[in-house]
Amino acid sequence: MKLYTVIDNHSGTSFDSTKEVKRTSRHFISEHGLSILIETDAGKRVLLDTGASDMVFRQNLELLGFRPEDIDLVFISHNHYDHLGGLETMIDAGVPIHAHPNTFSGRKYTLLPDGTTSEVSASNELLKVLAKAKLTVSSSPVELVPGVRTSGEIARIFPFENETRFYKEGSGQLVVDHMTEEQSLYVTSKKGLVILTGCGHPGVCNMVHQAKKATGKPVYMVMGGFHMSATPANNERILKTMENLRNMNVERIAPMHCVGFTATKMLSDRFVNMDLMWTGSKIEI
Repeated sequence: MKLYTVIDNHSGTSFDSTKEVKRTSRHFISEHGLSILIETDAGKRVLLDTGASDMVFRQNLELLGFRPEDIDLVFISHNHYDHLGGLETMIDAGVPIHAHPNTFSGRKYTLLPDGTTSEVSASNELLKVLAKAKLTVSSSPVELVPGVRTSGEIARIFPFENETRFYKEGSGQLVVDHMTEEQSLYVTSKKGLVILTGCGHPGVCNMVHQAKKATGKPVYMVMGGFHMSATPANNERILKTMENLRNMNVERIAPMHCVGFTATKMLSDRFVNMDLMWTGSKIEI
């Protein structure tokens, strides 16, 4: 099984040159967003999210050696713009899309440091294009292709992972958005279960706990956004996250996208098997 980083906040290769995808005269581009391509041992290709912009998504996918038509299915983790940028391209290519039933409903906002809000949901243009998408929705676990399944809605077990800086429209006003639509992916590998997260708004520990309970399998790796880069993610939360991941016997991690520098550094100090999966990286498990 292979994992490719189509889009991450950082580009270039990590400290491990074996993860580098051969470059051409053109370069991978990073942006605030996430897109990960899974290629199973059976040759099925599932895309988790599509970054923040179509231009970056198209170029990076091409540099990795893939066309939109080469992808079997797209899974959208949640309704934030930095995960939806290349979705119109995939819809135009006729690639099936899978998401939670509430993923594209309502407007989403984030609270800024100055107390104002900024919209972070899907664009009106994308919502119009969705009418022609091959869209399947489910809030329950679903096998997308052999060896790749969705988590279903994530139960909140760890109170320290509760977030209150995101909002949505509700009854004519803004209400706290707990992002119940965000799901993760479970990928079966020869070394154990690999959990892929979009932003990890429900909490990465909640996600791992549910995966272990639902599958009964050990978790080999967690890769994707852990959402610890901004308030209320402080050092105490980061320490509790690391403690619980270790207690749940997570062997390998790849913090990406919205993890932030402080959390990434602290994680690297405590996890020997930590990968930096920047844009243009590839690993085989």
